Amino acid sequence: MIVDFADPKLAGQTIVVRNDARTPFPNGHAVDPATTGQVMAFRVSKPMSATADATLPASLRAPLAKLPGLRARVRQLLLAEIKDEFGRIKTMLGTVEHGALGWDAPISETPRRNDVEIWSVVNATPDAHPMHLHMVFFQVLDRQKYDAEKFEAGKPATLRLTGTAMAPPAGERGWKDTVIMRPGEVTRVIARFDLPGLYVWHCHILEHEDHEMMRPYRVLP
Repeated sequence: MIVDFADPKLAGQTIVVRNDARTPFPNGHAVDPATTGQVMAFRVSKPMSATADATLPASLRAPLAKLPGLRARVRQLLLAEIKDEFGRIKTMLGTVEHGALGWDAPISETPRRNDVEIWSVVNATPDAHPMHLHMVFFQVLDRQKYDAEKFEAGKPATLRLTGTAMAPPAGERGWKDTVIMRPGEVTRVIARFDLPGLYVWHCHILEHEDHEMMRPYRVLP
């Protein structure tokens, strides 16, 4: 990212990067503009002795080569929210077939080296989650709404898609390792798992990944 502060009109100004996202996102409480609504401030003061090379390339990236999805295995995964033994909200991962699964539950995702898989992730929670897969890049295929009132985790037959699938916006059409998954939607990503080993996938909201929205997956030889 390149930011140009060279305009003389900016001299002496403080430019504040603000956050207006509701919490939990996207349908929660409004952010306090005096506290958490302020993210970062730039004070435009002393001139620099040198400027950065700010020449932008004519093209930011080459066209994305599509992964072959016709024979890809499709896994139906789950973002879930339950209560723990103290009545606190507990965010979890799992599968549509088995429901929410804890960290110590048997590993349910075991692609083999160079397998191409589609992970179809149902967000059954009331908020959005930035989901991250370790050691693999993926492409976002689409998002589609589902009937959240009739869906029951652990009962795949209750998952009923509605409307039409929505292609990702321009900013999500490159290689990704993290993507936002919104409530009431099924997000589909496709990946080639090329590095054997034991990894994790998790929500990148700190309190979610710690309690306990993180699951291991294993890429077999």
